[in-house]
This record gives sequence, structure tokens and C-alpha cells, in this order.
Amino acid sequence: MFSFFDAFGASPILFSVLGAGAGIIWGAMPGLSMTMGMALLATFSYGMDIQTAAAFLMGIYTGATFGGAISAVLINIPGTPDSVPIQLCGYPLTEQGRGGEAIATAIFASFIGNWVGILALALVAPLLIVFALNFGAWEQFLLALWGILLAGSISGESDSMIKGWISGWIGLAIAMVGLEPILGYPRLVFDVPELRGGVAFIPVLIGLFGIAEVMRIAGRHSQKTEARPTGPVWPRFDLLRRYYKSALRSSAIGTVVGVIPGGGAPMANFLAYEMGQRASGKQFHKGSMEGVICTGTSDNAAIGGSLLPALALGIPSSAAIAVVMAALAYHGVVIGPSLEQSQPGFLVFLFGTLIVANLAMYVLGFALLKPIIRLLAMPPALLMPMVAMLCMIGAYSVQLSVFDMWVAIGFGIFGYLLVRYDFPLAPMVFALILGKIADENLRKSAIIFSENTTSQLLSRPVGLIILLLILVTILYGIVTTLKAKNRPAQDATNLNV
Repeated sequence: MFSFFDAFGASPILFSVLGAGAGIIWGAMPGLSMTMGMALLATFSYGMDIQTAAAFLMGIYTGATFGGAISAVLINIPGTPDSVPIQLCGYPLTEQGRGGEAIATAIFASFIGNWVGILALALVAPLLIVFALNFGAWEQFLLALWGILLAGSISGESDSMIKGWISGWIGLAIAMVGLEPILGYPRLVFDVPELRGGVAFIPVLIGLFGIAEVMRIAGRHSQKTEARPTGPVWPRFDLLRRYYKSALRSSAIGTVVGVIPGGGAPMANFLAYEMGQRASGKQFHKGSMEGVICTGTSDNAAIGGSLLPALALGIPSSAAIAVVMAALAYHGVVIGPSLEQSQPGFLVFLFGTLIVANLAMYVLGFALLKPIIRLLAMPPALLMPMVAMLCMIGAYSVQLSVFDMWVAIGFGIFGYLLVRYDFPLAPMVFALILGKIADENLRKSAIIFSENTTSQLLSRPVGLIILLLILVTILYGIVTTLKAKNRPAQDATNLNV
């Protein structure tokens, strides 16, 4: 049994603070993605009890989401992809000697955005869970399949949705490795005993986002970065009062867009940036505190939005959420609509950990600013070997297995090649989580509807709606890809004319 007030115990608060601090530092370091940090730092939670582990993970997630803004504003290098919009409007302020003011405003805006996301999550998640509990095995299979397709459609560029789907199908194939969930016969194990339990998720993630990133950074010429003087670090509360409409609008955008699998904070932040710019009539790229407020609130509001489909439907909306789900599953907590039945009170406990993490992020955002500025001067040639070592330690620590270290190295090379040829990695990660859900529920459906299968399945309205969404997603992806391929030819024809 869990309760809301368990999140305010000494141990959860301590590890929430540690997680938020580690997340802020990791998110601020250029080249170290939030997903990589989540995958590595999540391995430290395996020795904790479930309450402490959940608080630690929420702290990391909240801190890392904000952390990328520090390097984006101060040295013009976004620590995470989410931070590109705040880089565009924040770094010009640093060049004007107002970097400290911009960072302080970003911390406060992130704090406010997080409150909006938590409130929306607390209000909507219980209602959506009640609805999702009516889903049978067939609907859960279709929902998982649609999640993989949707993630592939959004994660790929406009001309590479097919590549996004291919990445998803590769992840689905990897999820099939191991013993079949109903009858227990081995699949794709190739007489390798370590594969009978399936491919461990965390080593795969460390390889795709850790080892692959180290290889990518090692292959390019590094430039020394130096933070400019920040000026006084103090939030302008009067600005938030002046731009409260922008803050509320951007928080709503972050919460809603964060729900979309594969969309999340990057899409929400760009949308909040663009809508804020249009509403104000300003040019944010010249330096704008209103732009910092828009992108800061949307970035952290997306935390609550991204947790909603995971808690209500068992579908991760981002690779970072997939890490959280895998880490909690290690402790026996399966995130999804049946969460309150298997772990009564865990949902409200999680809301409490988000509140503690948000408070920790706000305080540590100011406290860690100067140490992070010193860390930003560290050259990649010194940083990357340490990251590679942490990747190997993290992969080994999951099951104390050398085989998992080889898995991480293999997927690191594979991930590096995929990124080099413009295949997005996020759909593969989603498929690794959703593939097992789809597999098990498809087999359950085959047993339940063994007689008159077609007529019984077509009589289920929710399943028909999800089937329609799947078809629309496929058609949209094909049409968009064909249009993107035809565009260069049309442009060449127009030039000749």
C-alpha cells in the first residue's frame, strides 16, 4: 500500500534531491542526452526499495528536462533537443549580459510549467484509467500497435516516416526474442542461454543512446566552449505577471503535446515558441524573456503530459518514459491501467514524488549553476571516456552480466549506423516496450476469440476505432513520404521554368 504522504518521507525526499541534482548536471552537459542519462542513472535505483527508486527516477526526469536549458542559454549549445527553442531566444540575452536573468527566469518558468503538468496529470489520469480498464486483450494489442506506428510517424522526419516504421519493426522483432509468453517455447534465441529471458532493455538503451553517442562525438572535431558572464542570477517575477497569458498557453501546449508518443517536449517547445512569437508580434531570436517563459513552461509541463499515456494506457510517450517504466518494472510495478489494482495508492504517491522533484529542481537550479558553468568548460576528449566507462558499468550492473556489456556494445554500433543513415531510434525503443504488450495480448485474443474470430472482433466498437486510427496513420505516412520525395523534382522543374 502506498499513500500520497509517503513521498514526503526522509528517504524519498533525499533521493529525489539527489536525482534532481544528477539530472540537472547531466542535462546541462552538451552531447549527453537525457535518455542516456536516464538509462545510466536508472541502474542505481535497482538496489533501492520501490518508494525510494520512484522518487529518484522522478527527480532525474524532472532535473534533466530543465538541465538542457543551462548550456543552451549560456554557451549556445542545447544540452537536450528540447532546449533548442530556449537557445534561440535565451542566448542572445546572454550576449547582452543578461544570461543570469534569463537562466533564473527559465528556472522559475520551468517550476510553474511543472505545476500545471502535475495538476493536469492528477485530474485526467484517474478518469482515463477508468476508461482504459474496459479495454480487452484485442484493444490492448491494437493500442500497442498504433503506439509503435504513431511513434514512427512523428519521430521520423517528414520525408522518412517509412524509416521511422522500419525502426519500430526492428524493435518489435527484438522484443520477440526469448520465451513465448503463453506457451513458453523459445524464439530467436539461437541456442544462446542468455537470450531465453529476452534482451535486457536497459543495456539496449545504454547502447543505442550512450555508446552510439560517444562514437558520434568521437568522430567529429570538438570545439572548446566557454560560458559568457551571466550577470545577476535573480528571477524577474514581474515578467511572469506580465506574461502570464503566454505562460498558461505554453503550459497547456506542453501538457497536451507531451501526451503524443514520439512528440513530447521538443515538439511542444517549438510549438510554444512559434505560437508565442505570433501572439506577441516579437522576434524571439533577437533575445526575449517572453520567449524564455514560453519555452520554459512548455518544456516542464510536458512531463505531466508524457506520463499520462504511460500511467493510463501503458504506452510510453518518450524514450525517457520507457526507461522509467522498465526501471519500475524491475521492482515489480507494471505501469498501465491496472496499476492501482496491483499497487494500490502508487498513483497518488507518484504525484507526490513529482511535487518533491519540482521543488528540488527549483532550489538546485540556482545552487548548481556555478559548478555547472565550470563543468561546461570540460573538453569532450576528457568527458567522453568517462561516459563510455559509465555505460559499461551501467550495462553490467543490471544483471551483473558480462553478456549485457556485449549487448550494449553491439547496440551501440547498431545505433550509430542507424543514426548515420537517418533512422530514428525512438520508435525502436517504444517497440521494445510495446512489443511485449502487443505479443502477449495478440496471443490472448487468439485464444479468447478462437471461434468466429472475424465476426467477434468486428463487433467491438473500441477496437474498430483503433483499427481506423491505425489505417489513417499508415495512409498519412505513405502520402507524406511520397509528397516529400516528389518535392525535389517539382522544385527542379520550377527552377528550369
